[in-house]
Amino acid sequence: MTMYYVAIAMLTVLLVPGPTNSLLLQSGISRGLSTYSLKLVAAEWAAYVIQISAWGLSIDALIEHYGWVVVTTKVLAVMFLFYISLKLWFSIHQGPDGKPSPISVSALFLATLNNPKGLFFATLIAPAGTFLHVESYLSFMTVFSLVVLPVGMTWVALGAIFGRKLPSIIAGNRVNRLVSLIIGLFAIIALYNVAATTIFT
Repeated sequence: MTMYYVAIAMLTVLLVPGPTNSLLLQSGISRGLSTYSLKLVAAEWAAYVIQISAWGLSIDALIEHYGWVVVTTKVLAVMFLFYISLKLWFSIHQGPDGKPSPISVSALFLATLNNPKGLFFATLIAPAGTFLHVESYLSFMTVFSLVVLPVGMTWVALGAIFGRKLPSIIAGNRVNRLVSLIIGLFAIIALYNVAATTIFT
């Protein structure tokens, strides 16, 4: 029953618009449901697994002895999100149909690797002891995989639908700039949370 609630919590968090979801949506608009989009979803999954595992195995020791490492990591993650946001905003690359070129697999992987949701999964959603026992870890990651993969494809599918139904709205670089604003807003909120946690705790 515990993993049932864990799955619901994961689903809720993953459905919230953020950097990775915005990029998947953009890819769906520019490429549709394609092999390339599947690679992006796989990159999202791999990045989350690496990030969650790293945080889960090290967060307690880092917070107790090297709190500055955690803060620095969060700040660098936010800076990278700002970088992605600016890169998308000033991007002028378009396909022959006028739609913006999709984000690269490596860029989405790095964006997801720096996505604060990974830390949230490791510290607040994972049941106690998840990273202390192999069986618990594998069970948690299995549930995570069963949730994140279809959710990722859902965001791509939504982009593909919008790409077909609303061609006039997504013309030119409007998609890139909309996604850029979403990621930039997410980064500002994340930076505020880091500052508030560091200064007032």
